Amino acid sequence: MDGQFAEAASTFESIDPSTGLPWATMPAASVADVDRAVEAAHRALRSGPWAAMTATARGKLLVKLGDLVAAQGPER
Repeated sequence: MDGQFAEAASTFESIDPSTGLPWATMPAASVADVDRAVEAAHRALRSGPWAAMTATARGKLLVKLGDLVAAQGPER
Protein backbone atom coordinates (compact mmCIF):
# COMPACT_ATOMS: atom_id res chain seq x y z
CA MET A 1 0.00 0.00 0.00
CA ASP A 2 1.29 3.45 -0.87
CA GLY A 3 4.09 1.72 -2.77
CA GLN A 4 5.11 -0.44 0.19
CA PHE A 5 4.69 -4.14 0.91
CA ALA A 6 2.15 -4.72 3.69
CA GLU A 7 2.64 -7.71 5.97
CA ALA A 8 -0.55 -9.58 6.90
CA ALA A 9 -1.11 -10.57 10.52
CA SER A 10 -2.67 -13.90 9.51
CA THR A 11 -3.18 -16.25 6.55
CA PHE A 12 -5.80 -18.61 5.16
CA GLU A 13 -5.75 -21.59 2.82
CA SER A 14 -7.25 -21.02 -0.62
CA ILE A 15 -9.21 -24.05 -1.81
CA ASP A 16 -9.20 -25.24 -5.42
CA PRO A 17 -12.92 -25.62 -6.21
CA SER A 18 -12.25 -28.35 -8.78
CA THR A 19 -10.53 -30.62 -6.24
CA GLY A 20 -11.66 -29.30 -2.87
CA LEU A 21 -8.01 -29.29 -1.80
CA PRO A 22 -5.90 -26.38 -0.59
CA TRP A 23 -3.60 -25.02 -3.29
CA ALA A 24 -2.11 -21.88 -1.69
CA THR A 25 -1.71 -20.09 1.61
CA MET A 26 -2.83 -16.49 1.20
CA PRO A 27 -2.45 -13.41 3.42
CA ALA A 28 -5.68 -12.46 5.18
CA ALA A 29 -6.44 -8.74 5.22
CA SER A 30 -7.98 -7.22 8.32
CA VAL A 31 -10.65 -4.53 8.21
CA ALA A 32 -7.91 -1.99 9.03
CA ASP A 33 -5.77 -3.33 6.14
CA VAL A 34 -8.66 -2.91 3.71
CA ASP A 35 -9.39 0.60 5.00
CA ARG A 36 -5.72 1.60 4.53
CA ALA A 37 -5.67 0.11 1.02
CA VAL A 38 -8.85 1.93 0.00
CA GLU A 39 -7.53 5.22 1.42
CA ALA A 40 -4.22 4.79 -0.45
CA ALA A 41 -6.02 3.98 -3.70
CA HIS A 42 -8.30 6.99 -3.28
CA ARG A 43 -5.31 9.30 -2.67
CA ALA A 44 -3.58 7.91 -5.77
CA LEU A 45 -6.72 8.43 -7.84
CA ARG A 46 -7.11 12.04 -6.70
CA SER A 47 -3.50 13.19 -6.74
CA GLY A 48 -1.41 10.74 -8.75
CA PRO A 49 -0.60 10.68 -12.46
CA TRP A 50 -4.01 9.13 -13.22
CA ALA A 51 -5.79 12.25 -11.95
CA ALA A 52 -3.72 14.48 -14.26
CA MET A 53 -4.53 12.42 -17.38
CA THR A 54 -7.39 13.26 -19.70
CA ALA A 55 -10.20 10.74 -20.07
CA THR A 56 -8.95 10.01 -23.59
CA ALA A 57 -5.42 9.28 -22.34
CA ARG A 58 -6.78 7.02 -19.58
CA GLY A 59 -8.90 5.18 -22.15
CA LYS A 60 -5.92 4.62 -24.44
CA LEU A 61 -3.91 3.30 -21.52
CA LEU A 62 -6.68 0.89 -20.55
CA VAL A 63 -6.96 -0.37 -24.14
CA LYS A 64 -3.20 -0.96 -24.18
CA LEU A 65 -3.46 -2.83 -20.88
CA GLY A 66 -6.26 -4.97 -22.32
CA ASP A 67 -4.12 -5.74 -25.36
CA LEU A 68 -1.23 -6.82 -23.13
CA VAL A 69 -3.51 -9.10 -21.12
CA ALA A 70 -5.03 -10.60 -24.29
CA ALA A 71 -1.54 -11.22 -25.69
CA GLN A 72 -0.86 -13.57 -22.78
CA GLY A 73 -3.18 -16.10 -24.42
CA PRO A 74 -6.35 -17.87 -23.34
CA GLU A 75 -6.96 -19.03 -19.80
CA ARG A 76 -6.32 -22.66 -19.09
